[in-house]
Amino acid sequence: MQKGIILFTMTDMTDFYPPGIKVAFFDLDETLISRDSDTEWARWRARRSLWGWRDLLGMRRINRLYYSHRLTAREYGQYHLSRASSMSTSRYPLLASRFARTAGKALVYPEMAAVLKAGAERDIRNIMITAQDEVIGSAFASLLDIPVCIASRYTTENQRYTGMISPLVFQEGKVFWAGEYLKKENLSFEECAFFSDSLNDLPLLEKCGFPVAVHPGKELEALAEKRSWPVLRPSLSE
Repeated sequence: MQKGIILFTMTDMTDFYPPGIKVAFFDLDETLISRDSDTEWARWRARRSLWGWRDLLGMRRINRLYYSHRLTAREYGQYHLSRASSMSTSRYPLLASRFARTAGKALVYPEMAAVLKAGAERDIRNIMITAQDEVIGSAFASLLDIPVCIASRYTTENQRYTGMISPLVFQEGKVFWAGEYLKKENLSFEECAFFSDSLNDLPLLEKCGFPVAVHPGKELEALAEKRSWPVLRPSLSE
């Protein structure tokens, strides 16, 4: 079991996980990828549509709330629904897939891809669990060959997005949906790892048997040091 700061100088990741881990949950933004997928989506779309500029303006407020730990699930859900409502249920997934395969691909940390590969080789189930919506979340899961994506879901009607399913996969909502998955698979939180950069994910980090902080902020890094959680600092450089 690795403890302390890990800079990915090692080439063999097979000994990273402690014994007994059967599931590895991964946050998306600033964990598997180097940036915020909502913001990158808005920038990508703004180069192609006026709707993207609306998304980008909305994200500025969402980011202010998120990074000051004041963002609520309700506000984040409203942003998602506002964004999705400008597209049909057939068009949005096509655009999201194109976004992930082009702009998104360059954001993936190679070292985190190595962690995913090491887990798969040990028959550990890699699962993305993200507050991002199911459309963009699934596009990144496909890009990273992650078989299960737990993300915030929509209700739909007549090819349109009409609402958000509660709870969102955000803060305590991540614990709820992770728990629902584990119950179906007859697994426990103690058998799970969870990789995240964010203090917003503290409820699930504390619940899992092997919490891992990835590029954490000061508060999460201090907590990780106090509790001897591994701290990963992946890079986009070769």
